[in-house]
Amino acid sequence: MKTPVEVIEIKKRGGNIAQRDLKDFLAGYMQGSVADYQMSAFLMAACIRGLSEEEVVVITRCIKESGNCRPKENFGKPVVDKHSTGGVGDKPTIVLLPLLASMGVLVPTLAGRGLGHTGGTVDKLEALPGIKQQYHWNEAQKLLEKNGAAFLTQSDDIARLDKRLYALRDVTGTVDSIGLITSSILGKKLSEELDGLVLDVKYGSGAFMTTYEDAKSLAELLVKISTLMGTVAKVLLTDMNEPLGEWAGNGVEVMEAVRMLRGETVEPRFYEVTISLAEAMYQLAFPGDCKNVREKLVAKLQSGEAYEKFLAIITAQGVESETLGKLDGILAPPKLAGVLRADRTGYVSKVNAHALGTLLIKMGAGRKVLSDKIDHKPGLRFLKKRGDKVEKGEALLEAYASKELELPQISEIYTITDEEVKLPPYINRLEKS
Repeated sequence: MKTPVEVIEIKKRGGNIAQRDLKDFLAGYMQGSVADYQMSAFLMAACIRGLSEEEVVVITRCIKESGNCRPKENFGKPVVDKHSTGGVGDKPTIVLLPLLASMGVLVPTLAGRGLGHTGGTVDKLEALPGIKQQYHWNEAQKLLEKNGAAFLTQSDDIARLDKRLYALRDVTGTVDSIGLITSSILGKKLSEELDGLVLDVKYGSGAFMTTYEDAKSLAELLVKISTLMGTVAKVLLTDMNEPLGEWAGNGVEVMEAVRMLRGETVEPRFYEVTISLAEAMYQLAFPGDCKNVREKLVAKLQSGEAYEKFLAIITAQGVESETLGKLDGILAPPKLAGVLRADRTGYVSKVNAHALGTLLIKMGAGRKVLSDKIDHKPGLRFLKKRGDKVEKGEALLEAYASKELELPQISEIYTITDEEVKLPPYINRLEKS
């Protein structure tokens, strides 16, 4: 058995740590025989030197097994979930759970809070008064049996190792390791005991992976490790070089998702990304029934069945029934606080999604530090997208807030050019996934 220092030395030199030694090192950290400063040294070495696939599998399995997993009773249904690496205006999860549940799929989603400039599903749903999202698995299982889906967040008995590792990564500059990202994502998700997992790996100015190449590398590793651990995975690589949808914030994003669930017309890119993810999830759940999947999904939206399932899910999770008829008012944004207008005529060629995420934090819709309280009301409405023609003085963006707001300079957010803009595909599929 290697000592903690020996394990750190192996990784510092770029070597691969034996499975048994890595398991003992991680177990020692949970038991207190490996100190925070030693784990910090290991994380930095892993970030610089990289992790082998075998090491990522070991860390992923240790994260999964460091807490409780969902009981394997599936109530006769396939179990599929989706994970997004996050971005600005990223709200498909709110639609996907009730939509897939209405199609006979069990969807036990563990979601997260906002991180940096990106929003989190847990924060968004807290715009619904009374909603509870933290449950132990035995409690969550009852919700799944009743409605086929539940909006969940990590409780104290799930993936305990990941909570401790992530807290260290956040303060030691080791968040951006593809191997550590992969083990963190899959260690939590695979505790759901899934039959299949759809991964929405985002790239661009509003994502953590700013380049397509980095996102593709992460996607490939996620699929490989998930497969090695016995869970089939599909990947969509989606563009986050501008916010997804018409709105970004918290309550306003739930509002936009509710509109899609009601069968109303929503921003085309948000609609297409969401439907594409839903198709992938359904195909994993029912691989022998892959004809006319989109038509079946759209029918559930247009009939109102998906929306009724959403109402049933949130009611079971604490939202009072009298609230359901007031959702539009509850989720509506506050007063208009500012408008960003085009400073010239031309075509929108770039949108700085990262700067828009930072603006939302300034408006109170995100956190500067973990202890910050979220304001669920503020929001940004995007009137123009990349590729759109604009006239000088035309509104590009509206900001809604309950307090005075100073908007950035137009040049910090939008780039407008004389030439028409040809946009690349915003949904890409990973080969062999």
